[in-house]
Amino acid sequence: MVKISSMATIKETNFYPSLDLYRGIAGYGVALSHFYFYLYDINAFEYLSIIMVEMFFILSGFVLAEQLLSVYKNKKNTKVFFYRRWIRTLPPYFLALIAYSLYFNIFDSDTIKYTFFIQHFFDGYLNQNYFPIAWSLAVEELFYLLFPIILVLFRSFRFSNIIIGFVFLIYLLKLIQILTGVDSEFYRIGSFLRLDAIAFGVLIAVLLKSKPNFFNPYLIYLCLLTSICILVTHGLDYLTLPYFITLVFMQTLSISLLLIFIDINKYIVNPHLIKIFSLLAKQTYSVYLFHFILIYFIKSLQWESSFYIFPLYVISLFSFSTLFYYFFEKEFIDRRPSYN
Repeated sequence: MVKISSMATIKETNFYPSLDLYRGIAGYGVALSHFYFYLYDINAFEYLSIIMVEMFFILSGFVLAEQLLSVYKNKKNTKVFFYRRWIRTLPPYFLALIAYSLYFNIFDSDTIKYTFFIQHFFDGYLNQNYFPIAWSLAVEELFYLLFPIILVLFRSFRFSNIIIGFVFLIYLLKLIQILTGVDSEFYRIGSFLRLDAIAFGVLIAVLLKSKPNFFNPYLIYLCLLTSICILVTHGLDYLTLPYFITLVFMQTLSISLLLIFIDINKYIVNPHLIKIFSLLAKQTYSVYLFHFILIYFIKSLQWESSFYIFPLYVISLFSFSTLFYYFFEKEFIDRRPSYN
């Protein structure tokens, strides 16, 4: 039975080894999928990377739920939320943006747009060879900015009702985009149109807190298998389904996996495994931010055909991300304030 006796607190969330594993799979899954897609042009791996990003969004909402609840209960925590999220995400992001700009020798209007996460308001995808993973980070940052403000403005409503209303609004915007004939790529990377995935993660945490037995385990596995079957049979032929429908099944798959990983957490008791999963989770942000530079470098050297390039790629990512976390990211993480 999928059950959490009480929602993990902000500190305790870091001690869910199963969610650390979930995060690690998503992070390295994106990096490995991009490796095979961009170096070997295998479309199925681009499709897999989209699913992995969806997993990131769902997990992000889930682990932020308690912090958002603190904002809802005390609006003074809004500033704390902003500071905690931005000191965690922005320094590594800006360093990555500088790295990509230097690598491509590009410092122009696109750089300004990436700096303020407003690229999607001007163009659906800009130059994807420049900073291709920035689209998802724009979604995250927009959620960090908007949702706490919405919570403060609508505090008279129940927390869960605010989330449901927010998701409904996003789906309404998607429907409008469908009726106006927007191209399918914008569904995937348009900032406003992807906020629902993070909100779903928040909603799952709220439901598990108030009703631990809300999710039927048999239904979860049925949704998981159904989503996999539909996505494999239709998606691998590169999106023969309408993209809106495809995203629904991607979200269903990601939610089902999250609930299953939460359920198996009780079986992860080996301290060595817990340490490994924790390390993987700590690496994911830098792996996500910087893996494309390594891919571009490999492609420029025309090493794609070398049999040793894949293990070298993985080892390089692992080594760099570990050092980057402990010598850069952790310095900012340790400075985050506590909630009132």
